[in-house]
Amino acid sequence: MSFDANNSKIREICENLLKNNEVEVVIGYTKGEEGELRIPCFVKDSADCAKLEWSELCYSNLATYLHGLEKKAAILAKPCDTRAISQYITEQQVKRENVIIIGVDCIGMKNEEGSPRPGCSECVTRKPVIFDYHIEDPRASDIKSEKKESLPESPEEKMEKFKKEMDKCILCFSCRQSCYGCYCKNCFIERDATNWQPLDIDTGTKMTFHMGRTMHLAGRCVDCGACEAACASGVNIRYIIKEVTDFVEELYDYRAGLDPEKSPALLENAFDDKEVGFLGGEKHG
Repeated sequence: MSFDANNSKIREICENLLKNNEVEVVIGYTKGEEGELRIPCFVKDSADCAKLEWSELCYSNLATYLHGLEKKAAILAKPCDTRAISQYITEQQVKRENVIIIGVDCIGMKNEEGSPRPGCSECVTRKPVIFDYHIEDPRASDIKSEKKESLPESPEEKMEKFKKEMDKCILCFSCRQSCYGCYCKNCFIERDATNWQPLDIDTGTKMTFHMGRTMHLAGRCVDCGACEAACASGVNIRYIIKEVTDFVEELYDYRAGLDPEKSPALLENAFDDKEVGFLGGEKHG
């Protein structure tokens, strides 16, 4: 099965939504000026829906464009994108009635060389979790997720791996800018920085940023891999956030974006919560 049939369905749906004034803008993908990669686009005229594209090169997480958007919009969304939108709804950053979600089954995204994009080979969510229109792809049911990379076991080895990744980082903040969950107006790492005295790009600052960002995404990351894909320096930082995500799921049975009606694990407090860091995992109360 090619993507042509799904492209036709997507264009038809979007064209009708714009013609009937159900939305003011469609957020989707189109061909870039160079190469085969699909890039985000905003369609406001039904006649322009013909340029919308869907393929395994549509990697960007379009959910980020919904944050702060005041117009009623339709959005083409992969399963991880729908999880991000669901999380936005949970965090009251997007009103459900203001977005029409065209959820698309996903067989895994690839780069222009044909290699899997970060997170795609390990993904276990191949179908949208929330949608108004569902574009099905029978191939999605046959995709098997791979095991995540094995990490060092000792604290010393873990720290050594982390330092090696930090050596690559140039603190450009591409990971933050591409992340749906990093929407603070003032990032914690830059609050004390000034225009005439920028941040020192030393190991300590880089560690503080990445660990701080990881804690801010605890129980909120949808593992879309946008952060790692956006990094021009090849920093593999997603593994740390994934470890925290898996920890939260194991401890609280919560994974971000699967249910917009369910409160995030770290926004709730119960007396029978496990205090792993203080009481060795014993329950109190």
